[in-house]
Order: sequence, then C-alpha cells, then structure tokens
Amino acid sequence: MTDNASSERPYRALLLDAVGRVLRTKVIPARDESEAIERARAFMDGRPVELREGDRLVVRIEASDTSMV
Repeated sequence: MTDNASSERPYRALLLDAVGRVLRTKVIPARDESEAIERARAFMDGRPVELREGDRLVVRIEASDTSMV
C-alpha cells in the first residue's frame, strides 16, 4: 500500500431514484470531501447522489446541480 492510498478515506456514493430510493452504491476512496464530491459527480448518471462518510451525510447532489463543489 502506498502512502497516498493510506491517506484516503472511504466515502460511499448512493445513486438515488426519483423518490429517493437507493439504486446503486459505490465506495469512493478519497483524500478529502472535495475529492469525494468530485468523484461522486462522475457516478451521478443524471440522477441525484448522496455522499456519505460512515453514517454522516456529507452532501446530497441533485441531478440538476452542476455548480456545487
């Protein structure tokens, strides 16, 4: 394991349907919230995504929200 990988934390992206049910999840290793949000955006597929770190909700990104960083 490299130093870079050991500094990453596991975030979870939850791809949601129109009523908020989870369609898919993906573990996203990232160094910080900003990087995790960027990676979660790539997972969106035109749908809302919740990004979580453990039980904590980091952010919910709506499909129409392209300005949030």
